[in-house]
This record gives sequence, C-alpha cells and structure tokens, in this order.
Amino acid sequence: MRLVILLLYFAIGCSTTQEKGLKQNLDQVYIGSGVERLYLSDLPAWANISTIGSCRRKEPVRYLNFENMYKSYSMNYESLIQFQYMLNRKFVSYKLSTGRPTIFLKDESFIMHNVHEQIIGGGRDFITPKFNRIHLIWIDQAVNNSKKLKKLKSVMYSAKMEKGHPIFVSTCMSSIEVEKFISLNGFTKFGVKIISQEMFTPYGADLKLAGNFTLNFSLLMPGKDLHFFGEYLPKEFFGIKDKNVYKY
Repeated sequence: MRLVILLLYFAIGCSTTQEKGLKQNLDQVYIGSGVERLYLSDLPAWANISTIGSCRRKEPVRYLNFENMYKSYSMNYESLIQFQYMLNRKFVSYKLSTGRPTIFLKDESFIMHNVHEQIIGGGRDFITPKFNRIHLIWIDQAVNNSKKLKKLKSVMYSAKMEKGHPIFVSTCMSSIEVEKFISLNGFTKFGVKIISQEMFTPYGADLKLAGNFTLNFSLLMPGKDLHFFGEYLPKEFFGIKDKNVYKY
C-alpha cells in the first residue's frame, strides 16, 4: 500500500512538472507566427559589425522588415525608422527590468503592439530639434581614439557649433552606449540628441532592401538644414548636401 501511495505522488509530481514545462513552452511560442514576419532574420554575433564605423557592435539590433511592416501598417519611412528605434530601446529596458537575456514571445508581441500604438499616435523616442539648422556629428572615430576625441571636443566648443543643434551619430553604439559616452566626456551641457545604431536599416527610402545599412537623414528630419561633421561623409548617409560637410 505504501508503495502504491509513493507511486501516486510521483505520478502527480511528474504531471505538475510537465504542465509547468508545457506552459513555459506555450509562453515562448505565443502568437509567434504573427510576429516574426515583421522582422528580418537576426544577425549572427560575428556579423554584428559596422563597416563604416570599423567596429564590432556590443548590442544586437532587431531589424524590422520594412516591406512587410508597410503592407501591415502602411507606415512611411520616418515612422518605420522611429518604430525600429523605439522597439529596440524597449527591448533593452525589458531585459534590464527582468534580468533576463531573452524576451518571451508573448511579451515581445505585447511590446510590438504597444510601440505601434505609440507611433501611430505620434509618439517618438527621437524628437527632432526645433532648430532649423541641425549639426550631425559622427562620433565613431572618436570613441576609442584620444586624438580624435580631442578634435571632437574642439569642434563642440567652436563658434560654428553654436549655429545649430548638435546630434551625435553612431553606427557602432546603441542609444544607451552613446548616452554614457556623452556623460563620460562632458557633452551633456550641449543638449546633444542621439542617432544610434538602432536607427540604421538595410532598407532604402523606397522600402526595398538596399544591401547595406543606411539612413536617410532628410526623411527622418524633413525640412531641416542638415550639416555634417566627420572624417568624411559615408555613402550610407543620405540626405546631406556635399556643401554642408565639415571634416574634423
């Protein structure tokens, strides 16, 4: 009799464990089939690099499938860039708040729909400056080079920089990493805004795959007078006039 009772308890325990495991599995696959079509395939770690920035990125980016996003939501280029930027920032916040390196698919779906509601309602994580003249400052070369960092600081304190609102541009770092760079190097006082790796996309302005990671700054900030500061103007940076390029 005692043996029968022990076997019964064992069976119940196994059943409970299996039910918990099944629930966890269901959590992972929850409405996944409707979400993954909105993404491109994840880049493998070895390919998570910026060629123009000559760097290996520390943080992964979830790249949206702009063609499918347009078919589903009829969003324009600016909205899709903002969507991708906000989505990736919320994924990072989720991981930091939960302490988990991955996101359950049902939570990912919830975040996706939440971001969609914010974007169509006019919400933006990247707020275009009110200034008409915008200074786009490419910082990747200065991050790990003391001489170039010194040049960057010289540019930031120059009289020319006072003519427009500064935006730091990085193809190597996430927005959180750029925020740390700004704080560490005393740039907070300039009210610098950020365009980081989460805003670059393999899609062109026509929402077709272009083959490399680009950003059209004039479509992101329409009507603004864009001026660029960097070693050179990468061909992946669109919407900037050659006459408005300044080398440092």
